[in-house]
Amino acid sequence: MSKSQAFALILAGGGGTRLWPASRRSRPKQLLALGGAESLIAATFGRVSRVLGRERTLVVTAADQVAAIRRALPELPAENLVAEPAARNTGPVVGLGALAAAHRAGDDVRLAVIPSDAFIADEAEYGRVLTVALEHAAEAIVTVGIKPTRPETGYGYLQRGTPVREGVYEVARFVEKPDGATAARYLAAGDYLWNSGMFFFTARRLLDEAAAHMPDLAAILAEIRASADAAATANARYPAAPNISIDYGIMEKVSGIRVVPGDFGWNDVGSWSALADIRPQDGAGNVAIGDVVMSDVAGSVVVAEPGAPLVGVVGVDGLVVVATKDAVLVVPKARAQEVRAVVDALAASRRNELL
Repeated sequence: MSKSQAFALILAGGGGTRLWPASRRSRPKQLLALGGAESLIAATFGRVSRVLGRERTLVVTAADQVAAIRRALPELPAENLVAEPAARNTGPVVGLGALAAAHRAGDDVRLAVIPSDAFIADEAEYGRVLTVALEHAAEAIVTVGIKPTRPETGYGYLQRGTPVREGVYEVARFVEKPDGATAARYLAAGDYLWNSGMFFFTARRLLDEAAAHMPDLAAILAEIRASADAAATANARYPAAPNISIDYGIMEKVSGIRVVPGDFGWNDVGSWSALADIRPQDGAGNVAIGDVVMSDVAGSVVVAEPGAPLVGVVGVDGLVVVATKDAVLVVPKARAQEVRAVVDALAASRRNELL
């Protein structure tokens, strides 16, 4: 693979409401240091740029997050930050990033679309898988499927189909988030993989598929591309783009997609309970971050953010406790996916200072 013919598009505009109260509009999930000392987006930028180079790594983010992303990624070239004029889903975002890459390297440039907010344990294997996926991206749409380790109901799945070459397969089908019994059946079958949200294709293929399956978006992208003032046209037209993910808008409608299975310690850190999988635990299975004191506690995640008071926890099991300078969350670890209920209640009561 010629690296000069490939760009990464790191998608960095999400919110991560299930990680409230640490994740806010002004400091979304990807800016949190959940996997270690550096933020999730800094870790993503580092491992992707080691494969493709900083100059070929683009970050696409929301307009109101530009300053925060620049602070988080001081090594990102200034011209490599693409601002989304209005909040839309991953379909329009990827289209905008594809235009930016094609402007620099032509329509046949290969693109690696990478979420900014996942944890990766084995970066060497991750780099190998990305390289293989990009090699195939000149002739097909490619995704990375994660080898499942449990019957997870919070992820979409894909079914591995016919082998194309060693370590690369056709995708037989995409399936939505399953119930528990179905997820257990997928795990036992051995040919189902978690949908990682990573996609690889040329800019030309992406724009052609948008024209076929998302014509409203394709028309807006074409206007932006043809304009003498692309930024002004994007500001005017992009807010009318459909709010739809690339999965629903394109990937589930396209045939001949290939998958490279990946087994590199991927975790999307979708809730506070995920910290038990990516952070060291004490002898009782607890994860403690910050100024925390625990006694007779087991299987819990306790976090005191900088600026929060000391957090003391005694005689409980299976809890998530998170304290920031202005809010405290307490939830059973088994129900950590339900934190959005607090965010929704705050929004309904217009407590915007806490969102």
